[in-house]
Amino acid sequence: MKYVKMLGLLAIAAAAMMAFAATASADTVTQTETDGTTNPTPTIHAVNEGGHVTLQNPIATISCSSTVTGTVTTHEAGKPVTGHISELLFTGCTNSWHVTTVTAGHLTFEASNGELKSSSARVETTRLGVKCFYETAAGGTKVGTVTGGSPATLHIEASIPLGTGSSGLCGTGNAKWEGNYVTTHPLHLDDN
Repeated sequence: MKYVKMLGLLAIAAAAMMAFAATASADTVTQTETDGTTNPTPTIHAVNEGGHVTLQNPIATISCSSTVTGTVTTHEAGKPVTGHISELLFTGCTNSWHVTTVTAGHLTFEASNGELKSSSARVETTRLGVKCFYETAAGGTKVGTVTGGSPATLHIEASIPLGTGSSGLCGTGNAKWEGNYVTTHPLHLDDN
């Protein structure tokens, strides 16, 4: 169950990574639309690559298809790129698991080191009536890195903490969230 929660958080992180994909020195992000125009305040839409993203804890491995959508809200020279996640979906999960996003949260990309962080995201995983919650810290939890391009890729490799309200059957500790998301439109970061 922890893995499913982490999967949700990772998806959030993946969306953030896509929104902020680029080299470490970039301060702004732009999106190339299908008609060739550039959108300076992009809405990022990304889907998992390779069929599934995976959430693993000591008792279960949960694999789901996942989609994330978010909007870049801040990208100025000298400041981290930030974005609000509007949608984080997990579907077709294995072994009767259900993953629901309670709060999608925000993503931050630190241009100086390429890290992607998720803030204030909360995901619920359920199976046979047992609920496990996974959540990222309000100050940010590292969830992976980003590579810009056409498409941009969010590389998710995170350790997501078990959240409050989880069943005692969820175990203790963090769940490992892994997978890649690719954007449906090219994303580029510009040096400033």
